[in-house]
Amino acid sequence: MNKTKLDFDKRKDEVENYFSFLVILGDHENTRLKYKKDDNLVEEKIPDQLRKILIANGFLLLYNVIEATVRHSILEIYYAIEDNGISFEQLSESLKKIWVEQSTDNLKEGNFKQDTLRDSILDITESILTKETILLSKDKLDFSGNLDAQKIRELATKYGFEIPSNGRNLVTIKNKRNRLAHGEQTFYEIGKDFSVGDLANFKNETMDFLSDVINKIEKFISNKNYKKR
Repeated sequence: MNKTKLDFDKRKDEVENYFSFLVILGDHENTRLKYKKDDNLVEEKIPDQLRKILIANGFLLLYNVIEATVRHSILEIYYAIEDNGISFEQLSESLKKIWVEQSTDNLKEGNFKQDTLRDSILDITESILTKETILLSKDKLDFSGNLDAQKIRELATKYGFEIPSNGRNLVTIKNKRNRLAHGEQTFYEIGKDFSVGDLANFKNETMDFLSDVINKIEKFISNKNYKKR
């Protein structure tokens, strides 16, 4: 999990630096913007609209950390299975289902030929009988901007690692991020409803929740819970 932890720490540092800047802007009565214009030094207050836009941008940063950390953590499970040469019969029941689901993903209802079905069955059967090392696809790990605490708990149940607790505000981060990403609301419309303090609370809760997720997946891998008991 070292690679995942390093990536998490790097992204966390980016967020902390950004929030340090937001805290300065939050004191809008005493904070001034100084710049040079036509050889004159100009000093003016930070526009309220800009402050709200920057607050809204914080939701994008936080969601980026959420999705990247969960993705990298689950991929660590995939790498452990591959590195240890785990075959289908050695997999836990949960991961057997995930592998079969990935292997049959191209068999959409009413959207495949009989030859495709036969080839897929043959490939799966051959992998099982020859005890090939199971390779889970990172390309099938698609969250589509839908990660919040409940979704992550569902992933924990699906994969078999311990369910993380708390994280109730991750749903707000997800929803605000999606409204920005899909153009449903402007940055100002999102940012005007939150203070720097509100966003700082979301940030602290998010980092604590993700640290818990990393620790639980690390324990899952260390105990080799991806193997059949």
